[in-house]
Amino acid sequence: MRHSNSDSPSIAELLTKVGEVFETNQNKFNRGMFSSLPDHQQLCSLQNFYDSGMAVSQIAKMTGMPESTVYSKITTRR
Repeated sequence: MRHSNSDSPSIAELLTKVGEVFETNQNKFNRGMFSSLPDHQQLCSLQNFYDSGMAVSQIAKMTGMPESTVYSKITTRR
């Protein structure tokens, strides 16, 4: 039996929230792995992400760095 309660979230909203939780946990894992790399490997990784077509905003989110820092590290590496 379905209840039609306007206060209940839709399935799409629930799936979005679950996706956000998984993304948040993945980003925490990614940041931990990235920060454990030596500086030189971090710079190489940033450049590789960028060269592979990843947007700076995505790289920043994944690494936990501000976008301006990602830009400056990629620019310095060139």
